[in-house]
Amino acid sequence: MHSVKRLAHIDFNVPGIKAVGMELMKQLNSPDPDMEVFARTVELDPAIFGSILACANSPLYAGISEITNLRIAINRLGMKEIRRIIFHVVLESAFRSDNSEINKLLRAIWKQNLAVSLTMQRLIQDCPQIKALPTEMVAMTYPLGLMHVIGIPVLIINYYTQFAKFIHEDMSRPLPEIYAREKELFDGFDHFELGAEMVKRWSFPDFVPDIIASYHKPEPNLDPDSRSLHSLLRFARHLTQQFGYAALPGVPEGYWLQSNVLDLSGVNEEEIKADITDQLKKIAAMFQ
Repeated sequence: MHSVKRLAHIDFNVPGIKAVGMELMKQLNSPDPDMEVFARTVELDPAIFGSILACANSPLYAGISEITNLRIAINRLGMKEIRRIIFHVVLESAFRSDNSEINKLLRAIWKQNLAVSLTMQRLIQDCPQIKALPTEMVAMTYPLGLMHVIGIPVLIINYYTQFAKFIHEDMSRPLPEIYAREKELFDGFDHFELGAEMVKRWSFPDFVPDIIASYHKPEPNLDPDSRSLHSLLRFARHLTQQFGYAALPGVPEGYWLQSNVLDLSGVNEEEIKADITDQLKKIAAMFQ
């Protein structure tokens, strides 16, 4: 691991992620969020405010009349959907760049993240070990999918020139080689470590950065509950690959299935694929 002194030289201020968004994520990660404080914070950011109202008035949630009041919108959507909207709006902005080639990669990664998140959430009902996890861990399935590669934007802002070269010279390698190459090119850092450090600063529970730091390892040193969530993330990556949403195609056969600890006997991949395809279309419509 890197020393605090070395990490002090890393800039974690990812363009697009505003202070209001970070504050909202911290509030949502508290055991008992104060929804009045939350609403007042939302009102400080027109984009987030507008996204919540737009989602509340979308065909998926719309009632008889159009909502213009934020607090009514929050009540209509419910806490689960509010969390999804905030994480989506805040994190999506991190996966953009002014460099066209980097931006193309980041947009593909974001679509992959979204597919992974939806797949993880969909798998809860089919995986006994996940249903048995503590409530706070089950609640983290969606944001974990969205954030598991948040270290990539951190690499880009700290090593912009090297990353642009990395895209040209190394992206055709198999995924494990790409991961190893990161450490060679970026002063010994990789997106796993930097992503874990990033989410620690956002006040996520400790198991979240632990999984992000080790999701590329088939057998990480994690407690049993975290290991189950780790396997869920890797299996969702596998299915995302199968469904055609992976940002990078070069993955060895069975790579994401290695050492999976979940009982997957109840999983119907075709049903999940249909569900994820449908949900991606609905989300695209809500956030267009």
